[in-house]
Amino acid sequence: MGKQNVLRKYQLTDADLIVKGKEKIRFMRRDKTAFAKFGITEIMIAELETALTAFGNSITDIEAKSDQTAVTKTKNEKGEELRTAIREVMKRVELVFGVNSARYRLFCTSGISKKNDSDLMITAKVVAHAGKRYLEELIETGITAAKLDAIIALSIDFEELVHRQHDKIWERSFLKENRIEQGNSIYEVLTRYTAVGFAIWETSSVAKYNDYIIYNRASRAL
Repeated sequence: MGKQNVLRKYQLTDADLIVKGKEKIRFMRRDKTAFAKFGITEIMIAELETALTAFGNSITDIEAKSDQTAVTKTKNEKGEELRTAIREVMKRVELVFGVNSARYRLFCTSGISKKNDSDLMITAKVVAHAGKRYLEELIETGITAAKLDAIIALSIDFEELVHRQHDKIWERSFLKENRIEQGNSIYEVLTRYTAVGFAIWETSSVAKYNDYIIYNRASRAL
């Protein structure tokens, strides 16, 4: 059974969680003597502050998506460069053998514009191999071993970018899940500490009680 998706336990944005968290920490330090009576020490408050700072400095999903998009764009551009190089070879193969010949079909380039990444890499290797096989007949059209090797080189570069794209997709998924877990952990601690703040001021100060509210709602009457 696959791992279930991690769900956010709070309805704030990550930025709001950080702002609210640091705001509440200031109130906790103001009321540190009262918090100490509930077992919440300065060290514990400082640990929450450190966690919030680390959370704020971690890579966001927007940044991870941007990295993934950039690699995908580069990969797609390299794929088009590879397709163009293959088409240039096939123009010459057509001149020599004809588009309906068995030898032309041997190059397996039909539907090249719609081939996925894996099929495109395979096609590049087939074209280079078949081109060298019939090089003596094709050389008069300008096809050389160097040009066929260039297709292989392009294919290698393209494959590397495909792997980088996959890495970025995995990395983004991992970072997104990890960030949600970080946010959930911070939120759980924050709500536990704000509950202490409520308990401290519930019967003595509406204003200070409200200082510990995370979500906007009406003030509590004493």
